[in-house]
Amino acid sequence: MRISSRSFPHPVVGNGDDVPVAEFQAAYDFSSDKTTFYLKATVACSSKSLLDLVKKGKATHTLHVECGNTLFRHTYDFTTSEYQIALLATEVHDDIEVNAFIRATAPIPRYKVDGAHDDYGDATFDIRPGDILAVADGQVFDASQQADPLRRVGSLMLVEPSGEAADHALRYDPTGDKILIRLCDSDYADYAAMKATPNLTSHLTTTLVLPVLVEVLHDLEPEEQPGEPKWKTNLRQRLAGLKLPGAADVLEKAQQLLGLPIRRALRSARALYDKSDA
Repeated sequence: MRISSRSFPHPVVGNGDDVPVAEFQAAYDFSSDKTTFYLKATVACSSKSLLDLVKKGKATHTLHVECGNTLFRHTYDFTTSEYQIALLATEVHDDIEVNAFIRATAPIPRYKVDGAHDDYGDATFDIRPGDILAVADGQVFDASQQADPLRRVGSLMLVEPSGEAADHALRYDPTGDKILIRLCDSDYADYAAMKATPNLTSHLTTTLVLPVLVEVLHDLEPEEQPGEPKWKTNLRQRLAGLKLPGAADVLEKAQQLLGLPIRRALRSARALYDKSDA
């Protein structure tokens, strides 16, 4: 969603020279931990007209967050100058596009913003809830580069149903830009139901991703080959970043790339065991 430099039926702060004496700006900070991405936005508006509307509850700051890779799309409203949201690693990966704007939350009859371009003259406008009143520059974040080792490797893989109702063992296809992990339909239904549960993430990683990663590491050429899938180049870069000793075998490399998932799975299982035994 790109909302800047559009033609609106009313003056919009930050949209070209609609309101040349005022600005709406947004700065973004992107970080992550083992299960979650954090996006912090800091906004500033120099238009007194809009500041008054936000203060009166007739307008709000809005963040629009979209990940085309996973089809995730959501808006977040806030009235403070700083705001932070949390996105589960299962919801987004690769490019995340963020835009900030101010929108009306109530009807505003005879709307007029201070400092509008002379072309608007004395015109007033009937604003409806949802109409955009200010826009800031957006930004795109690469979640696959910002995430921890588990999610960086996970961004190279895609789990999908095979479309077969009959039971079959896990399969994988390494020929595309992403490694496809295919589950029979019943197994995929169980995976989909559990993947958003933080306590189960390490178990799913150990069960699904680790064995496939071991297999592809066995066949990974040391140097880039003409026409090879994109994931191979990315995987070599991440292996180089680990700076493992030359004697490390593929099982060691796979575990380090995934942040020691077996250890995390065991600790998670122990915590669940201790809780049930209490």
